[in-house]
Amino acid sequence: MPRSISSLRALALLSAAVCASIATGAFAQPSILINEIDADTPGTDSAEFVELTDGGVGNTALDGLVLVFYNGSNDQSYAAFDLDGTVTSSDGYYLLGNSGLPGVGTVFAGNGLQNGQDAVALYAGEAADFPNGTPVTTDNLIDAVVYGTGDSDDPELAVLLADGAPQLDEDVNGNKDNESLQRSPDSSGTGRDTSTFVAAAPTPNAATGSTPSTGMPDNGDGIPDNALTGLRIYDIQGAGHLSPQRGNAVAGVPGVVTAVTRHSFYLQDPDGDGKDATSDALLVFTGGEPTRRDGAPVAVGDVVEVAGQVTEFYPGGVQSNNLPTTQIVTGDDGSTRLLADPTSVFNMTEITPVTIGQGGRQAPTAIIDNDTDGNVATSDTTVFDPDEDGLDFYESLEGMRVRVNQAMAVGPTSGFGEIFVVPDAGANATGINARGGITLVEQGDLVDYNPERIQIDDTLLDGDMPVVDTGALFTQVVGVLGYGFGNFEILPDTLDAPQPSNLNRSGVGVVARGDTLSVAGYNVENLDPNDEDGDTDVADGKFEAIADQIVERLGSPDIIGLQEVQDNDGSAGSSAPEGGSTADLIVAADQTLQRLADAIAAAGGPRYAYTEVVPEPLADGGQPGGNIRVAYLYDPSRVSLVEGSEGAGDATTATRVSADNEGRLTLTLNPGRVQPNDPAFKDSRKPVAALFDFRGQRVLLVNNHFASKGGSSPLFGALQPYENGSADQRSAQAAVVNAFVDEALAAVPDARIGLLGDFNEFGFLAPMQVLTGANESAAVVSDLLDKLDATARYSYVFEGNSQALDHFFVTPALAAGASVQVAHVNAEFADQVSDHDPIVASFDVSEDESQNDDSDTDTNSGNDDETSAQVNNDGSSGGCTLGNGRDAGLPLLLLAALLTLIWRQRRRT
Repeated sequence: MPRSISSLRALALLSAAVCASIATGAFAQPSILINEIDADTPGTDSAEFVELTDGGVGNTALDGLVLVFYNGSNDQSYAAFDLDGTVTSSDGYYLLGNSGLPGVGTVFAGNGLQNGQDAVALYAGEAADFPNGTPVTTDNLIDAVVYGTGDSDDPELAVLLADGAPQLDEDVNGNKDNESLQRSPDSSGTGRDTSTFVAAAPTPNAATGSTPSTGMPDNGDGIPDNALTGLRIYDIQGAGHLSPQRGNAVAGVPGVVTAVTRHSFYLQDPDGDGKDATSDALLVFTGGEPTRRDGAPVAVGDVVEVAGQVTEFYPGGVQSNNLPTTQIVTGDDGSTRLLADPTSVFNMTEITPVTIGQGGRQAPTAIIDNDTDGNVATSDTTVFDPDEDGLDFYESLEGMRVRVNQAMAVGPTSGFGEIFVVPDAGANATGINARGGITLVEQGDLVDYNPERIQIDDTLLDGDMPVVDTGALFTQVVGVLGYGFGNFEILPDTLDAPQPSNLNRSGVGVVARGDTLSVAGYNVENLDPNDEDGDTDVADGKFEAIADQIVERLGSPDIIGLQEVQDNDGSAGSSAPEGGSTADLIVAADQTLQRLADAIAAAGGPRYAYTEVVPEPLADGGQPGGNIRVAYLYDPSRVSLVEGSEGAGDATTATRVSADNEGRLTLTLNPGRVQPNDPAFKDSRKPVAALFDFRGQRVLLVNNHFASKGGSSPLFGALQPYENGSADQRSAQAAVVNAFVDEALAAVPDARIGLLGDFNEFGFLAPMQVLTGANESAAVVSDLLDKLDATARYSYVFEGNSQALDHFFVTPALAAGASVQVAHVNAEFADQVSDHDPIVASFDVSEDESQNDDSDTDTNSGNDDETSAQVNNDGSSGGCTLGNGRDAGLPLLLLAALLTLIWRQRRRT
């Protein structure tokens, strides 16, 4: 349900949107209604819309209203649009829809309105009340339409309608692509009543039954009235991210067709203006199959002139933070004509691609944008500088045919059929690493996000994108330069097979034993043993593949800190059973961990024990229902868990660290969560501390999986500098873990402490500076990755950028003699069992160190005093007991209380 709205606030919102009369249990007749919906349009859905009406009053403010889209597959919201600040037209309409529609007030992306069984609902409230995944609700509901395209009725969505109102069928006449659902007559009926709806030709921003408008009145010749003539493409593009002609109707714009999609085509001026800053090409949006005035389909090589309206298209909508693409929107009346005599307009009609790289235009290699504070399209600080800013460089080539020679893949083919490359085999690129990728690095006050990367997309390819690993080499890539969802991209229509990469998966070699403790961190990417949940980890051999990596590539570390371990049924349990509670959900991960431990043993590795803290159901974010958590595997012949004074931890109790009466680190709960109730960890994975004994020495590890970067704006987006999603939350999480380390060091100044895991952050940005204490010039831990060359510090590849999201931070006592390696086994390869590479650190922990305690027995699998905190078969965390089974809780609790009092007194003094 959406968050509650106070009665006073709800009254204020409703007073602006609904009539004053009151009906028991429902809202009265509203002044604003959903008047028309078109969810299924010809070809790729790019003319979708929802039309609101005020009954013809006109110029009605829509403040306090929100339009919500519901998905019938799960009966939850998938989009919400605030209407604050919007006003109906003089005719009483307000249009939300795709960018190519005339008169659209609120833009959402093509394919943004699902086809059914689905619903659209109008509420008093705001979009923040309906985050994606909000269940269907009738609270503050004004109007709703439930619809489909030949689908059965959805009873869960039907509650949005008044009693007896039907679910609508856009395909009732067998013509769903060319008809919308609309009230007939216009504005008829009442809220939540769909009985007056019919399916008919769409009439956005016009009365039901009227002739559809293209938004460009003409005399039937395809040329808009009052159109500007004599303009060339470079005049329309201008030197900037927005067209100086946007909003104007234009006619007679000449060019050569260079590429055709299902609903648009690219048009380029072969002569150009000779200026690098202005693009000589643009997109022509037709809304359906591109057709010339003479009825023939538009084809590559046609020399044409077009008429239409200049607009800016934002992939994903204006609020998406994507850059706009300048386009001419034509009508459906054949606004594209062949040029009778191309030579009278152009000196030539052949398009020569612009080379990006050696022998052509060199892309900037260090700066994406350094002069904007806000939106590049509207900020007063923006300077359009293609020679310095990567953002502006690619904008100056928007829509043009380009060429990249010796295009080297700096990442594997993505699941979306995309490959990021750099020109000239990386000859002029900065940050190229030893394995052929390009690393995101800090250079003084500048972070080099590698603007020389360019994406190849398969949109226009006749066939699939080649599947490649990092380092694959394309002799040549030629295509138009488009933009989609955060990246400029080359759209080739043909692509020769590349020279395959010769990259091998790396390991850490032979790990020394004896006094050398080895610890790995590994994000195993939503690992679970249930193939019924939508992914097939078992059938795909994922457990065995990870086990092979651990044994063959990681050298069977003594301890492995795992992230993204899911419960025993994976994401199958995304909500409580009907009539049940979240307590009925499966949360235990003992089967997940045991299956992995068994696979490692079968691969020739040690028989690992495992330990974890079982989370609360549906409380830690991640894949819905997966109950993601961190966990540990450890080799009991090499290490053991030190017994916690109060046993093993639970989901909500924080472990406390102190020194025992012999000056050694101890935890109240082992393993135990670090401040799990702190707001910083709301809906996020909680860190788990575990205190291990290794050959008489104690090592405290904290396994972390910080809040994701979800919600970040694109590097090549309109918002500059880019927004680092959830950075504030990661900083708050880092502060909690830093305070925990401070407490441990206050108790035992020379404590050996390691912080490992997936921190979802680069080491040089603010959250990690908070974690180390460097932000206060009091660093208490250092990142072992800093021991590596700057270009070698990476464990993840995203959009072609090799980057470090995983880290291993250590206190000075553990840093002495430490070494670290990243095992590059996944991230650079299209065939990967996880999207992260594991990190392995080795520590020389000698018996003669200050923390040595001769009373501690050397750990081995036969040690009668070995402590275990494995998860029981029922999923609960087993309490720690002494080897003979006696409960040690009471004396340890008394000792812990005494030590806590002593420690607090030391802190006061």
